[in-house]
Amino acid sequence: MNCLAIDTTNTKLTVVLLKDDKIYHREIEVGKSGHSRLLMPTVDEVLKEADADISAVEAVAAVVGPGSFTGIRIGVSAMTAIAFANNAKRISVTSFEVISYNCANVLAAVDAGHGNLYCAECENGEVKSARFISDGENNIPSLAMTKPVCDNWLALAGVVRKKLENGCFQDILSPFYMRKSQAEREKDEI
Repeated sequence: MNCLAIDTTNTKLTVVLLKDDKIYHREIEVGKSGHSRLLMPTVDEVLKEADADISAVEAVAAVVGPGSFTGIRIGVSAMTAIAFANNAKRISVTSFEVISYNCANVLAAVDAGHGNLYCAECENGEVKSARFISDGENNIPSLAMTKPVCDNWLALAGVVRKKLENGCFQDILSPFYMRKSQAEREKDEI
């Protein structure tokens, strides 16, 4: 099954196409605001390299968070549109699954800005528990924090391939924010 997967949750844009047991990919440093401008041109590059057309995509996968709120929205929206146009299956992947790919027992951490963290205790790539840890909080779980053991694109491809093989599909791709956005928090304070 041809599957297009993306990660727009951090400062790198990752695009992966699984086609005929091959992996085609691009990973580009885009900063905090380059995802919307570069996502579809990068998808086109990967499809051209694989000699494939967007209509050949039978499944889509998106890293749904946690991470950049805007990045999450861009990725979920783009993959939902492609899935709708192609009647493709949908796969949700968390940032924690990508970080903990091929790891035993680890604490996967994602920068939440302002010294805060999104953390998840993971066992063999599976999230066991997740929570938001604010700056200055001293009760970080005792598992060793980890960084990805391989390139983001390779970890994303591995997680997606496993989910394809196990038939882990969703009806919709739902963002995984873990907390309200700054605008929502400020609105609540008014």
